[in-house]
Amino acid sequence: MNTNPRRADQPVDPQELAELLPAPARPVLPQDRHRVLREHLMEQISHEQSRSTSTSPAPPARRRLVLIAAPLALAAVVGGGAVAVDAVRDDGKGGATATGVSGGTAAEHRQAVQLLDRIAVVAADRPAVTVRDDQFVYTRSRGSSAIWGGPSKPVRDSKGDITGTRTYKGNVQSDEWQPVTGKGDGLRRLTALTPDGAPDPSQKQDIAMSGGTGYLTFRQLQALPTDPDALLKKLKSGNGVVKSRLTETVFENVGVILDQATLLPDLSAALYRAVAKLPDVTVVKNVKDGAGRTGIGLTYTDRGNPSKTTNGYWVFDPKSLAYLGTDRSALLDVAVTDEKGEVTAVGAS
Repeated sequence: MNTNPRRADQPVDPQELAELLPAPARPVLPQDRHRVLREHLMEQISHEQSRSTSTSPAPPARRRLVLIAAPLALAAVVGGGAVAVDAVRDDGKGGATATGVSGGTAAEHRQAVQLLDRIAVVAADRPAVTVRDDQFVYTRSRGSSAIWGGPSKPVRDSKGDITGTRTYKGNVQSDEWQPVTGKGDGLRRLTALTPDGAPDPSQKQDIAMSGGTGYLTFRQLQALPTDPDALLKKLKSGNGVVKSRLTETVFENVGVILDQATLLPDLSAALYRAVAKLPDVTVVKNVKDGAGRTGIGLTYTDRGNPSKTTNGYWVFDPKSLAYLGTDRSALLDVAVTDEKGEVTAVGAS
């Protein structure tokens, strides 16, 4: 893992951000949701950058930047250990179900707010990193091959001609490199996993991710406000955000950027505190992430229809409150690298 300093006041080019196009196959959130999030956030970011450039200098950095991306396992342990979740729902089988989530009572909302506040404290305590424009944000994840649609390999006939493709069905490791500025191509490397969780190099696929992604780049994340109220206002506004699905939209949009936001402590904490202001977020215990790790889950509910199946959970370690990923895709590592294809040591397992 390599990280090098850059100027903290280096501007983000609004024109370049506005030209971003939808990305292929980002796990969990559909492409149209990515477009909604990108478009209305970029519109407001561009407006604020224009205003701040003409009226006032940039504010000083809130904390000293360090030159390492701390592994996920270094998240601070809160209090004396596990977070109390006695009142939350459980399906009794080590996993959560949508029917085990009720319609958002006052007590359940208070519990979600308390948990999110503790998670925000942990997130804010992580060291920030300085990142150059020519670097890549690296993430390692695990989950079902159905999430990424691969790895796939060509099927050939006896003459060597390609007659189709064969897609691996099972658990997969995804190593992904996204350019910090969104310029140039990224890379996703999919590797099949054996039943015992070991990578199977015989079933591997590299997928070029063309520049101009449909989700926010690291530089765009840096441009977001770190005040929870201002951040929530951005997340709730914009074309395509349907009021009847407000909690769902905000919850899922935040979930898309939590991985890279891990490297931005102030933003990460603000995201959790912004979500705490939503009325329909609920705590669920014994939820497993995409790698099978059991933790505390957060989800949203449909107040008018509490039995409605939810679209997913965020999962947190029950002792350290480190973000583990979702019930579909486990986040194992986040770092910064100089080159595409450069693999770092896994920070959490």
